[in-house]
Amino acid sequence: MAFLETKAYVLLVCALMFGQYGQIEAASENAVGDSGNITWKDMPTGNPYNSPDSYDEGSSPLPTVWSMVASWLDIVSPGDIPYELITDAIGGEFEMSDINIMDYSDLFLGFGVCFVLGLLFLLIFPIVACCFCCCRTCCGKCGGKMYQKQTGNMECKMITFTVILAVITLVLSGGFACGFFVNARQSSEIENMGSNTQNSLDDILIFVNNTVDEILFVALNQSSWIFEVIEYDLSNVGETVGLPVREALRPYVGSAIDAILGMVATIEATRDGLDDMNSLVSDLDANYTDFIESIADLKQDIEDLYANCAGAGGCSAAGQDPQNTADTTNIVASRNFTDLPSSGTGPGYYPRTVVTAKSNGLTSVVNNDLESSAEAGRQDFEEIPELVQNETDSAVGDLVNSFDDFNGEIEDGLDPMIENLDSMSSVGSSLGDTISEYSETATDYDQYRSLFVLFLYFIALVVFILNILGIIFGLIGYDRYATPTKRSMLSNIGGLLLMASAGLCFIFAALLMVFTSFPFLIAGPLTKIVCGPIVSGELFENTVDLPDTIPGTSGYYVGSTLFDNGNVSVTFTGILDNCGDNKAAYSAFQLMHIVNISDILDMDSYISDGQFDDMKVNISDQVEIMSSETADNLANARDVNAASIPWSDFENELTSDLIDIGEDLNDFADDLQSYIDANSGSSSVFPGSYENDFTTMVSTIRSFQTSTVEPMVSDRDYVEYVLNAVQSNSSKINLAVNNTIAAGDAADTYITNNLDSVVASEVENFQSTMIGYINQFVDYITDMIYNEVGKCRPVKNLLDNLINTVCRGVLDPINGWWFCNGWCVFCFILNIIFSVKLAKFFRRMHDEDESDALEVQQRRNAASEMQKPASIIRNNQVSPSPDDFAKDELQEELHRVPNMLFDDPEGLKKKKGSDLPGVASTSNEYDPDGLVDKRSQAEETMTEDELPGVVTTEVGGGGGGQEQAGEVKPDAENTEAKIPEGETTVTTEPPGTPGPAVYNPPTLSEEGQVMENVNNNNGEGESNVDNDTTQ
Repeated sequence: MAFLETKAYVLLVCALMFGQYGQIEAASENAVGDSGNITWKDMPTGNPYNSPDSYDEGSSPLPTVWSMVASWLDIVSPGDIPYELITDAIGGEFEMSDINIMDYSDLFLGFGVCFVLGLLFLLIFPIVACCFCCCRTCCGKCGGKMYQKQTGNMECKMITFTVILAVITLVLSGGFACGFFVNARQSSEIENMGSNTQNSLDDILIFVNNTVDEILFVALNQSSWIFEVIEYDLSNVGETVGLPVREALRPYVGSAIDAILGMVATIEATRDGLDDMNSLVSDLDANYTDFIESIADLKQDIEDLYANCAGAGGCSAAGQDPQNTADTTNIVASRNFTDLPSSGTGPGYYPRTVVTAKSNGLTSVVNNDLESSAEAGRQDFEEIPELVQNETDSAVGDLVNSFDDFNGEIEDGLDPMIENLDSMSSVGSSLGDTISEYSETATDYDQYRSLFVLFLYFIALVVFILNILGIIFGLIGYDRYATPTKRSMLSNIGGLLLMASAGLCFIFAALLMVFTSFPFLIAGPLTKIVCGPIVSGELFENTVDLPDTIPGTSGYYVGSTLFDNGNVSVTFTGILDNCGDNKAAYSAFQLMHIVNISDILDMDSYISDGQFDDMKVNISDQVEIMSSETADNLANARDVNAASIPWSDFENELTSDLIDIGEDLNDFADDLQSYIDANSGSSSVFPGSYENDFTTMVSTIRSFQTSTVEPMVSDRDYVEYVLNAVQSNSSKINLAVNNTIAAGDAADTYITNNLDSVVASEVENFQSTMIGYINQFVDYITDMIYNEVGKCRPVKNLLDNLINTVCRGVLDPINGWWFCNGWCVFCFILNIIFSVKLAKFFRRMHDEDESDALEVQQRRNAASEMQKPASIIRNNQVSPSPDDFAKDELQEELHRVPNMLFDDPEGLKKKKGSDLPGVASTSNEYDPDGLVDKRSQAEETMTEDELPGVVTTEVGGGGGGQEQAGEVKPDAENTEAKIPEGETTVTTEPPGTPGPAVYNPPTLSEEGQVMENVNNNNGEGESNVDNDTTQ
């Protein structure tokens, strides 16, 4: 009892270690084949697990962010993990005083340096920002002075800074975009952390329930089923043993039984046939007597018809006698079916006296219980299974009780374990409720964290938008020919947006650094030192899986811990790999070192061979195939000698025709009909209505054949059939009886000599079948334990889910957060530099040099020089009218100016305005004759007050006291310069005033001089004009 209980507990523990993973539908029911092979049904359906099989790193770009974080941590901390410290801690020999931190500088130094740099940034950057702002605002330094020196490579610098800032902006967009994804991921992980943890706890409960179901299925249901099969076979040993015994004897006994029963049937059939012959022959004789009279009447009617026809003068001429065609002489019934007299001589042929005597003899044999005595032998043989069942009842009862006791011990041993599992389920449920409560609180507070993070990345988004808008507005509004003070409003707005972008970077860069440095200091080392080795498995491979590594443990640590034997090569990594392959717990944990399943399932300790020997009963004296009474009856039937009846004379009468002319009167009717057809319509043959009378006679004959002759022939044929059967059966009786008696004696002898040995042989076969059932059950249980029961993939999944929840679900978003923050901080620093640089090229300055303004004005005037009408009048013999001249001039301008803006064949951009032909040094008007230059030469000797049309103006609205000379301005009396008569009038405007130069075309009287000047300067006017003009 105790031994069985111990084995049941061990079997339960082996199966309970870990449960079946997933849901498997049962494929079929258990079934036993004809050869005794058992087909086992599949494992029952288990509840599916809630936790996912694999970890989802998230959609793009999150996997890329995790990879970049891992790469950065590898760069920061390239050192090796101090696994020796971990092994010492596991072995209980870890001492803080023994640690030299410098030995692990490669591992920790990078984290310290990065954190110190972050702190320095937090201290220095706000100071730098304040200094920068103060210098610009208060002192006009650091780019605060609204002045920009015009240089030849300004445009190149502007393009370079634009490209750099655009690249920085795009990189920044990647940083805060990844930050948005990381923040959403972190919120999702926090929101799902409770459900994931609850799913893990639920999986434990499902794991327990599935394991219980598997234990009940394998250890109870399947064992109960096999015990039911064995008990059924034992309870029906008549079928399982007796039936094979009977069927084993049938080839030797069955033929004798069949012969005896067949002989009895033959005797009865012969007796019945003789009785039938007497009755049938009596009826045949009576019917044939009536038949003779009917035939005689028919013949007389035919002959009377012939005679009457001849008497009327027909049917008598030569060759017209119907007797020649349809002769009635042989229409006579001459058979004799009457009884042969008892004297043996007389007119009859049927030996009724002999037949009656033989029938009486066989009847006495049959009435002497012939059939029941023969049936008794057959019944003894057929009831061998019942006989075996009755004789083995005591031995079978002992075997059934043994199996029932074993099954009951297993059930009693498993009940306490199932109760303990139910209590585990209740504990898991209460723990799940507690976790759900805390997870709800964490989810409630996470929204504030998420809003703050979104605010930070919204600032980065605003910086991105300001940069994009600033670049776009600045480029659209940029005028390469405008002085810094005359830049467009759109360009100025672009510069202001870039400065706003830099200002935001100054304000929030330090705040971002706070949430870069401190999360990095916490999450970085945890990821590198703790979670990284756990996720990769290196932690176990370099600690507990190495033999002789853990202090105080010899051999393998896991083997020493689980089995108290360090020589067992069980590793934690190997267990996880086996569970990852979904192996059964018995194989994955190598539990055979704890318990040997073969020893537990050794059924020899429960069932002994002697119990089956008690089933070998002796029953040969209880089975008799042919009794002496049956043998005597068979001999008496043989002595009747029914085969000696003289049937020959009567048989000759039966085989002869019932009518001498033949048994088919239709042939006679056909002859008569041919006579009618040959003489039809001849009054000499058929006077009067005799032709109709002859036709009626043909119909009568045919009707007689159907109604009288054919039934008589059928009766005669049936009598003949019965006679043949009687003759056949009676002829077999003598020889068959002798053979049957011999076969019956042989069958009884075989049963006497072999029945008990056949029973013993079949009992041994039955024992082999029962042992075969048990062995198949043992093999099935062994296979289930080794390969199916307790598949431990859920253990691997639960560990992976725990690692993923803590190391990846929590730490990965934190790592991604500080990484994206640092990404944005780095871009903020660069953005400050290049946005300030680029803004200088877009913003409108307050101050500028006169030389800068003059240089820009000269480029504008160079564009006006190209407005000469030379192309219009080239190669013309007649001068155009002034209207045509102006029209052609406009067309020429539209075609030439765009091309000349981008071509500078003679480097005119580098020339000053005074070097360009037709351009005055102080005016932006076109002066083909150089009159302005002449005036300038005269004015050099005059004072400022003596210059006509020049007045002094004050800069800054007259409030600053500063004056600016050189502006040409009309005075109150004369708004036109004094120009010698006959020369073109040139009006002056204040320098810097936008607009093209004013050109007054020559009059018609000067047409010839104009043509000459144009022809002389045709090529020069197009090639020497500066192409760098204003739009």
